[in-house]
Amino acid sequence: MGNETSHLKSLEIEEKATEITDFWAHHQATISDSCQYFSLKSDGSVTVFKGETILGPLWTASTPLEKFSNNLLKYRHPCIVRYISAWRQRSTFHLATEYVQPLAHVLNSQTPLQICIGLNNILQALVFLHEQACMSHNNISMSSIYISGDGQWKLAGLQYLCPFNELNAAYLKHSRIHRYDKAVDPNEDSYEIISKVDQYAFAVLVEDVFNGHNDDEVPHLKEFKKYCRNYLQNTNPERRPNLSEVLKDNFFNHEFISIYKFLNVLPLKTDEEKSEFFSNILSNIKCYDEVTVAKQLGGLLLSRHTLLDQTARRDVLPFLLKPKNDRLNGECMGLFTLSVFKEHVKPRLLQLFGVRDSQIRTLLLSHFTKFVHVFTHEELSQHILPELLVGIKDTDDNLVATTLICLSELVPILGADTVVGGKRTKLFTDGRPKSRTTTSKSDCDVFIANKALTDFHCSERVYPVNTSTFEENISLNERPSPVGGESNDDVMLDTRIEINRPTKVSSEDEWDDWENSNQQLVTVSLEQSNNFIVEDKIGVANLEEFVDNNDDDTIHTIKTSNDMMPVIEKQRVVAINDNTTDFIHKLNFVPDEGGDESEDWGENWNE
Repeated sequence: MGNETSHLKSLEIEEKATEITDFWAHHQATISDSCQYFSLKSDGSVTVFKGETILGPLWTASTPLEKFSNNLLKYRHPCIVRYISAWRQRSTFHLATEYVQPLAHVLNSQTPLQICIGLNNILQALVFLHEQACMSHNNISMSSIYISGDGQWKLAGLQYLCPFNELNAAYLKHSRIHRYDKAVDPNEDSYEIISKVDQYAFAVLVEDVFNGHNDDEVPHLKEFKKYCRNYLQNTNPERRPNLSEVLKDNFFNHEFISIYKFLNVLPLKTDEEKSEFFSNILSNIKCYDEVTVAKQLGGLLLSRHTLLDQTARRDVLPFLLKPKNDRLNGECMGLFTLSVFKEHVKPRLLQLFGVRDSQIRTLLLSHFTKFVHVFTHEELSQHILPELLVGIKDTDDNLVATTLICLSELVPILGADTVVGGKRTKLFTDGRPKSRTTTSKSDCDVFIANKALTDFHCSERVYPVNTSTFEENISLNERPSPVGGESNDDVMLDTRIEINRPTKVSSEDEWDDWENSNQQLVTVSLEQSNNFIVEDKIGVANLEEFVDNNDDDTIHTIKTSNDMMPVIEKQRVVAINDNTTDFIHKLNFVPDEGGDESEDWGENWNE
């Protein structure tokens, strides 16, 4: 592939030609910014014709490709190949058109209904040239017909186009060398009326495209073939009807093609006609092959006029925008199977997301969850996501809200990094309690905190301690929650703690001695204390639980045995004096007024 100097940016033309004729070589190409050009494909596919200078009596002023290009530019019709650009590079003339393929390359894959609709398109284009432009085509054949990206037949081969008042026997004679021999009337030179050459050639085209098909495959096909032979190929040109009369034949007015023609002229219909049409269209097309329906009607059913019609939005589009789910055994009401949907409907949707119309965008977003799974990751990230991000900047609140919902559908598919963008960090933690199968240290803490020391049995002797006497029925303040732990400054105690702990165990054999003899003895004396914590491997116990709020003022000694559970023994009663007259109940904990109130809500509050 190589770049060509042209009016088109980033044009890349394939080196290998798709078709080579007497006048030009047909190449496929792509344009990176071709969203503005008509193409069913979203990859920017276009067609480029390359033509060299041709000598001949008809090409003195311009080459055949130049004349073809000028006529495409001048005569625009939906059924004529669409012109994009033209330029000359050295001695080679280039013509860029919409993406098309020669009819001869795809005819074998066309169904009889598609052929019928294709002939209708060619006939529509010829009627336009004859009656609106007053021009004669003079080159009707399969080589002058192309298939566009959406499967529509398009008329081309306009290099022999000329006005009726300039059409004469000499002109036809000069052009005959390159025209399709079978489509040329053998008696053409002897006719006084030569303005009916296109009728004869069209009748030959009908025979060629239906070659190999049975006459009963399309309604009224047998009668129409007979009509073509008797009238369009009549030896008397005066008896050949105008092509506009041919459009009235039953062959071009059966049910399927009537639906197609109605959709083509939808803007001309009244609201009542459109309402009745869309109310019945689904039941009318279900009896036809879905591939044919998708190729011929899919684009029309997703046209702007259809998308904005209220009856179509209610009765047709919900089923059109939802692929069938084979796993539901036909219960899903989608119109097309997933494979057909991806091939024929998905490209249209990619185009529609580029349309900046709030009604169309809202419609697509309302059905987004039905078809989002048909797109590839690349299509979602490169085409759909950028358009959705544009939608969240709109002033329409409803459009923004719906867009945000659709963006949330992309997060599981593309990931939040792609959808949200920017640098992310973990701002939330999982606050669920951890599941535990055995009793943990925290479980012991809760268990000890809910039991008084008098509830435990103590079998060890107590060493007497000199203390002052407390007033009866006095309880100490409850210590704060151990979030982050307490510092030594927060524990205002005048205490003496003697803890005999086992030395380092050098071997597993020493555990037996430790179990029997190396028991921990904790002796505590209190003097005007507010709070104290005795902490070991068994957990945490508040000092207030050393004082039993009953008639017996006691001091307890806590001893840890080999099973790491506390053994508490009630000893003698001691008298404790305290000059404090005002105590705060342990449930009425008051934080330190001198502390920073925002300390617990700083950046490290959850550490």
